Amino acid sequence: MTGYDTNLISIDLHSHTTASDGTLDPIELCNRALERNVNVLAITDHDTVAAHHFLQKHWQNDDLQLISGIELSTTWSGAEIHIVGLNFPLDHPDLPMVINAQGESRRQRSHHIAERLARRLPDWEADAIFEQVLDIAIAKQRCSEHGFELTPDDIQIGRPHFARWLINQDYVNNMDSAFRKYLDNSKIGNLKAFWPRMSQAVAWIRVLGGTAVLAHPGKYRMTATKLRALIKDFKLAGGHAMEVQGSNHPQSQIDQIARYCQDFELLASQGSDFHTPDYPWVDIGRLPPKLPNGLEPVWSQWLGG
Repeated sequence: MTGYDTNLISIDLHSHTTASDGTLDPIELCNRALERNVNVLAITDHDTVAAHHFLQKHWQNDDLQLISGIELSTTWSGAEIHIVGLNFPLDHPDLPMVINAQGESRRQRSHHIAERLARRLPDWEADAIFEQVLDIAIAKQRCSEHGFELTPDDIQIGRPHFARWLINQDYVNNMDSAFRKYLDNSKIGNLKAFWPRMSQAVAWIRVLGGTAVLAHPGKYRMTATKLRALIKDFKLAGGHAMEVQGSNHPQSQIDQIARYCQDFELLASQGSDFHTPDYPWVDIGRLPPKLPNGLEPVWSQWLGG
């Protein structure tokens, strides 16, 4: 897909599959993207590119252009910040190092969550909780009708998997209650301590030859002063772009982020951050028809137009 008018296509550069905390396997996600008239899609699973490797072997459809992607959890000034990496070679020799480093941090984080839950649930040992949560993640993988299944060592475990375990054990009735009663930071401690610094993640993405994007800056609930400080440090670290708009973002927030994007001379990205069809207000491709005026889109470097 080259030489076409990018004003006429739908571009979604932030989405997730069952390789991390999404509920659709890679082929299901691609089919849903096509159903919603998305032409260019970046799958940005947390700390893994397993979906991309699977699709290289099992997906053939020129109507959807896939952009390589990954979402890395990081820390900055006491806050957890997500950095999306886009458009890097999947066979880069340094990519396994990045994934292994993040995977080890994620495993330590998951064991920490299990230990904190065990302190509050005296009938359970931390190892038993962890193993059952891992079984939930494995079972979800095996639901794929397209044969997408990771090994237990490669499966990503996050708080949503622990939430499903709490529901299965009848401690709570729904995901919101699981997070409110057991899984928010006041209950399970400082999970940010397990992640690398934001500057490290940006450096990794640059080494891979990719584009470093500050993900969903409007979600961090920062004051304007602190948000500008974050964006400044991201830019100084070598960051390239910022997500200006996503699904269900208020126009006032989009306008504010657009101004910051111009102020710091960053490229503009966009993405739904799709995880599941259960939340139709955050659906794949559910984005404003175009970026605010005066911004250079990140995809102009890859797609032209």
